[in-house]
Amino acid sequence: MWQVTGHETLVALLDNSLKGGNLSHAYLLVGPPHVGKMTLALNLAQALNCQGDQKPCGTCTSCQRIAGLRHADIQVIGLDGRAEIGIDQIREMERSVTLKPFEGRNRVFIIDGAEHLSTEAANCLLKTLEEPPPNVQLMLLAANERLLLPTVRSRCQKLELTPLPIPIVERALIEHWKAAPEQ
Repeated sequence: MWQVTGHETLVALLDNSLKGGNLSHAYLLVGPPHVGKMTLALNLAQALNCQGDQKPCGTCTSCQRIAGLRHADIQVIGLDGRAEIGIDQIREMERSVTLKPFEGRNRVFIIDGAEHLSTEAANCLLKTLEEPPPNVQLMLLAANERLLLPTVRSRCQKLELTPLPIPIVERALIEHWKAAPEQ
């Protein structure tokens, strides 16, 4: 079951693309901080590697390991306290991209804060965006897509996540996280 709250249209699009076998090799998830970009990316990684019947089931070993960021075929690349995502991080990812999946069916690379890619790192990423190996999914997460190179943006399918209305957030807090209504 997809764990994303309030972005049902995007979930339906990804779910239908997955079931129809026409998933894009690269998605650019755009939206302000804390709107669900990472949750959506991890849910797609779960759906791609789920061992259950209803993908993502959230309960199989693969889904659990992905949720805990302990799956061998899922890699999250981010700032890690740096000012930018550097070329060394992307080169390391590029080496991993060529490997076959080890634990699941697909390898998924999530670049969190993709707008912070250095120019060299973004140019290095273009090769994989242009010629992705089979069973590799790229997810670029960005708060400000305009800071990405146009060549990177043009090679990804853009999915825009917008802030949720307060009543939807309140309902999710009560239903999923057991918050008291008066909080």
